[in-house]
Amino acid sequence: MVGMTFANPVFLWGLLAVAIPVIVHLFNFRRYRKVYFSNVERLSELQTEQRRRSRLRQWLVLAMRILAVVFLVLAFAQPVIPASKESLRSGSTAVSIYVDNSFSMANATADGTLLDAARRRVREVVDAYAVSDRFQLITNDVKGSEMRWLNRDEVLLALDELVTTPTSAMMSDVAQRQTDFLRQSGARNRHAYLVGDFQRTTADIAAIEADSSVLFTLVPLAAVEADNLFVDSVALDAPAYFAGGTVTAGITIGNSGSRDAEKVPVKLTVDGRERALATVDVAAGSTIRTDLVFKLDRTGWVDGCVTIEDYPVTFDDNYHFSFHVGDRIRVLQLDGGRPNTSLRRLFDGDSAILYQRADRLQHDLAQFDFVILNEPPRLTSGEVQQLAQWVTGGGSLLVVPPAGGVGEGGLNSLLAALQAPQLDRWVQRRMKAGSVDYDHLLFLGVFSGRSDEMEMPTVQGHYTFARSQAIRQSIITLDDGGDMLEVTPVGEGRLYLFTLPLDEEQTDFVNQALFVPTLFNMALYSRPLPPASHVLGGADPILLQGSYESAGRPTELTDGDGFSILPDVRQVGGRRQLVMHGELLHDGIYTLGEEHLAFNYPRRESQMQFLERGEIAKAIEGRSGFSLVRSADKPITDELKARDGGRQLWRLCLVMALVALALETVLLKLRR
Repeated sequence: MVGMTFANPVFLWGLLAVAIPVIVHLFNFRRYRKVYFSNVERLSELQTEQRRRSRLRQWLVLAMRILAVVFLVLAFAQPVIPASKESLRSGSTAVSIYVDNSFSMANATADGTLLDAARRRVREVVDAYAVSDRFQLITNDVKGSEMRWLNRDEVLLALDELVTTPTSAMMSDVAQRQTDFLRQSGARNRHAYLVGDFQRTTADIAAIEADSSVLFTLVPLAAVEADNLFVDSVALDAPAYFAGGTVTAGITIGNSGSRDAEKVPVKLTVDGRERALATVDVAAGSTIRTDLVFKLDRTGWVDGCVTIEDYPVTFDDNYHFSFHVGDRIRVLQLDGGRPNTSLRRLFDGDSAILYQRADRLQHDLAQFDFVILNEPPRLTSGEVQQLAQWVTGGGSLLVVPPAGGVGEGGLNSLLAALQAPQLDRWVQRRMKAGSVDYDHLLFLGVFSGRSDEMEMPTVQGHYTFARSQAIRQSIITLDDGGDMLEVTPVGEGRLYLFTLPLDEEQTDFVNQALFVPTLFNMALYSRPLPPASHVLGGADPILLQGSYESAGRPTELTDGDGFSILPDVRQVGGRRQLVMHGELLHDGIYTLGEEHLAFNYPRRESQMQFLERGEIAKAIEGRSGFSLVRSADKPITDELKARDGGRQLWRLCLVMALVALALETVLLKLRR
């Protein structure tokens, strides 16, 4: 049981004043006068009775006076019955208040929006503390200005300036920031409040780490679940973006409501023109995917948007994307020995490929996306270094060795520089290919099903690999367990390596159905496809595709409607990265120099489902340092004062002192 304590125990010295009415009672200084009676026959009997009544009255008056003094002293000492052992500590108090200002807080209630209700709750929290206490107001914006202490007036002013933000945060992450900040306060009393709608996707209460020095108070608002349709994601399916090619937009539509949605129109707009339209049925609590196809009719940046119509939640009805359509994929074939006509027939004349052939490496490799090194002669150290740097920086290289042997200082020097497996000895033996990795990127979407009955290519001989720790992935294997084709990741690029020449004398692979998709997709996937969209509030850096400074002045990031900022662009390993710090407040297409960047609101807020008070209470049941406000709609100031400061008894003591004085007055009047 928690005992009673006093906020101002020094006033208890005033109990010594109890001696005053006692002294007055012991030394009754009333002056007596003589009264003469003619008949004193019954005087003795009457005097005895009056003395008995007077003594009782005097003791009662003394008791009332003592009680009046005692209760008056106690009122000044402010007695308190603490709610718990930790609730009342002498010393300073620091209070951290988190207000969820995500999009879901814009939902309407009977008295305005949920954000308005949150403001009222925070004011009630502030009123429960003293003027000298310190406050922190933290939101989903995670601004540097939030990491400071405010007084009562400052926190109320900051509260009035709160607006909704596209950023949402996990409640456990917010609680950890509050704990870290409160630890630095030096205050003995540390209180953290979590005020919001407790959306299921973000209210991970069980993940909040308890801290013995911090008391967490959960303040859920009365949120109402709403039906919501939203564009969950858009995946662009294309091996490469080039003029004349087609792109399939895989659109995922979600329904977080409790009712089925029928014939929902889905519109695809590209460069301001409506390019495709579909209608979908989405069952309650599920998602569905639909594919819309559009053709690329020009080069340059392409800006697109997928749109649906849904009310009242509209922030997730659009999904923006942007990508760059380049010129045809640039392929360079270097023939060290005889020209390879099979490769030339495959690439030369294709509308998606800009094909060029040479005998020696006399070109700037930065101009090409895919390089084929076909039976090369001895490579110089300069050529090895040039090829290695190009592959590491993101290029795709295909190596086709000559038959019989690679010699010293040839291909193996290049393979060693790329940390790839080196070729060992030539095995002259006829055999068939054993298996194909149809799940590899080169064969995605090529075959409708498993092609176990497909005729496999035959080889007359092949190279084995020297013992190596290099990381490689087999794509086509042979019957003897060796590799016919393997791929090795090298930095940002990749190296494809055949273990035999691609000519009709050594293999019939060049005449097989497998030849075209294998080689052609190597070229198509050689141009890396960066993400077509980014999430607002994301912490990961964005890899840029070009240079963005002119005349020594950094280029601004703009949205075309007057908004502009100087972005944080960093040079990392020869590439530029854009790091965002929550500056963008709305979705859409932004430009940075000549590059377009699409940003979308996070879809975490699209699930309009919230925890019930009973679920919240169960989540913190038995956990020390956590409490839930009892009142869902009434002011909570008195509740917090009683919980944090205990039950204040000074008002009761003052009333009791007045009652004692009133009874004393009544007793004195009765005596007269």
